[in-house]
Amino acid sequence: MSQNTINNERVRQYQKVHQNEKEQLQNLVFKKSYSIKSASMLLNIKYATAKSIISKIRKSKIKKYLFLNKKLKQCSFKKVEFFKPKLEIKSLVAGSLINECTYYLY
Repeated sequence: MSQNTINNERVRQYQKVHQNEKEQLQNLVFKKSYSIKSASMLLNIKYATAKSIISKIRKSKIKKYLFLNKKLKQCSFKKVEFFKPKLEIKSLVAGSLINECTYYLY
């Protein structure tokens, strides 16, 4: 056998999926909680094709979410300590705490 025929046997056939089938797949997987495998079997789409379609949809949604968050510049939370405690005074009477006071360094 020649090298071209061996290479042609290894190449998988591409399955073209129409836009309405992609939307149906998206609806089944995300809204109706079907697995990718069962949704692909219902729509008669190869599992590998369905998996790649779903991964592209997920990536596009993540990119849109990141773009919106950068655009809105939402606030973020960060732990900040302005003062370090200098002195703590605790008043104990018979082992029970009566008063506690903390003095900070400015």
